[in-house]
Amino acid sequence: MHKTIFIALTMLFLVLSVVLSPDVALQASLSGITIWWNLVFPGLLPFFILYELVLAFGLLHGINAMLAPFVTRLLQLPRAAGIPLLMSMSCGFPTGVEPTIKLLEDGQLTKAQAQRLLAYIHLPNPIFIIVIIGAGVFQLPFYGYIILASVWLAALLLMLAHTRLSSRHDKTALKPSSSHMEPYFASAMQFGRELDGRTFGQVLGDSVYGSVQKLFIVGGFIIFASVLAAFIHPVFNAVMPQLPFLEQMLLEQHVGSFAIAEWASQQTNTVVALALIAACLGFTGISGILQVTYYTFRHRDIKLLPFVGYRLIHAALSFVLLIMLWKPLSWIIAKLTGAPEQTVFVQPPPQVSMLHWQSLWPASILLCLITGLLILTAHLLWRSYSHKV
Repeated sequence: MHKTIFIALTMLFLVLSVVLSPDVALQASLSGITIWWNLVFPGLLPFFILYELVLAFGLLHGINAMLAPFVTRLLQLPRAAGIPLLMSMSCGFPTGVEPTIKLLEDGQLTKAQAQRLLAYIHLPNPIFIIVIIGAGVFQLPFYGYIILASVWLAALLLMLAHTRLSSRHDKTALKPSSSHMEPYFASAMQFGRELDGRTFGQVLGDSVYGSVQKLFIVGGFIIFASVLAAFIHPVFNAVMPQLPFLEQMLLEQHVGSFAIAEWASQQTNTVVALALIAACLGFTGISGILQVTYYTFRHRDIKLLPFVGYRLIHAALSFVLLIMLWKPLSWIIAKLTGAPEQTVFVQPPPQVSMLHWQSLWPASILLCLITGLLILTAHLLWRSYSHKV
């Protein structure tokens, strides 16, 4: 009852704000569309399509077979839980949420295990971090790699710590179940390919259609968050004027990351700005949390409050780890790539640009080629194995 009243009052406030200040709503909508159309859409579309091809041809099943010991022993989850985890690591949330709910409904996960897995798989899209934030916004992919390392390392540490604490209380946990596929890469990949069963033409068509649809949903969240942030900005700015991006950071990860990047261009401390972006991506915003509730609304036993608490801890740990890892990782990347060392804590960042196509597309195309080679290699391995058996 209280939740319904709160949502109704929020929507009423937003409608009245749009009616009374249409110019603010229009400018905020245009800002959100600019972010989505100029960077998010071209940066993520090729990878969404390639990801669907990877999933359809069984590559994730093959990788899952090799990572089974990590899932079953360290995370104390059934082997099948590795698929949602890999889906989220490769494409970001909420791709792994629906498979997790299906595993719960099929009895392969307990409710406690599903609650844990939902927290573990809520990860930002790595391509968004490397290509759009690193190469597109800051024009330095090096920044994207460090942010990604911080967010993933924080996620790994939290997984292990949370598993250790949860195992003491979850007395009804299922033992790691045996999978239908053999623990070999080629056999598992063949199983995943047969499980999908679609032809290449069907997979390609579905991939393009599904990827565009997902990106339009992402665009809707970006525009809605931009409009809402514009109207509540005066309140947040009065409370914390030192953080003019706070409302965007809390509402949506894309809008928040770009707001922090624009703020960083006027500051002198690059590391703090990148750490704030890592925290924003670790939290993923209220819109990211609401996307999870879309799939879990049928299961009343899955609680939202522990999930939100996990996201806050992940955000804080990502912030701390980026500051700790900045100097060693920047030194390592500089030695490997020959790039100038960016190891000074007080240093103005490069000029932020939302339309820097020259740095966005080369990084995007390079990562696409690497992903395509992985798909081709895995497909050849699968065909070679099929001919042998």
